[in-house]
Amino acid sequence: MKTIKEKTQVLTNIAKHLNKENIVWAVGASTMLYYRNIVTEFNDLDLLVSEEDALKVKEILMKMGTLKKSTSGNYATKYFYEFIIDEVEVDVMAGFKIIKDDIIYDCSLKVEDIEDVVLVNGEEVPLDLLENWLYYYRLMDRSQKVSLIENYLKKNHLTAKEENK
Repeated sequence: MKTIKEKTQVLTNIAKHLNKENIVWAVGASTMLYYRNIVTEFNDLDLLVSEEDALKVKEILMKMGTLKKSTSGNYATKYFYEFIIDEVEVDVMAGFKIIKDDIIYDCSLKVEDIEDVVLVNGEEVPLDLLENWLYYYRLMDRSQKVSLIENYLKKNHLTAKEENK
């Protein structure tokens, strides 16, 4: 398992390339939780990209690492790629969709959901909305992640903007 520092370096390199190409993207899942100081570690990098940029991102990342064969599980995501870049797993999702109780929920990245950006080694890394992941984790029945986010919101006297879901 790579260290946080090594995974962060891979993220920095990816950010440099995606930002240079004006790709619409954001970090999601545990990586996003890490950069919001909600969790202290993450296993892989989870990137959401716009559907329009999906093939361009695939091309960019293929130059940086190896594309793995992957399956989509309980998802109907239009573009899902798993890469290994410097021994770090990088998941890329465009047109992200979750299937629950035979219903397909569209969880695609929206430009308006990119409100927060963090600097990682001098590179801008956009973060998906925390409220989105509260909703997504509920759909995925990931109660531990739901609790982490709810506790964070409560501790920081914040409320989730879920009425638009």
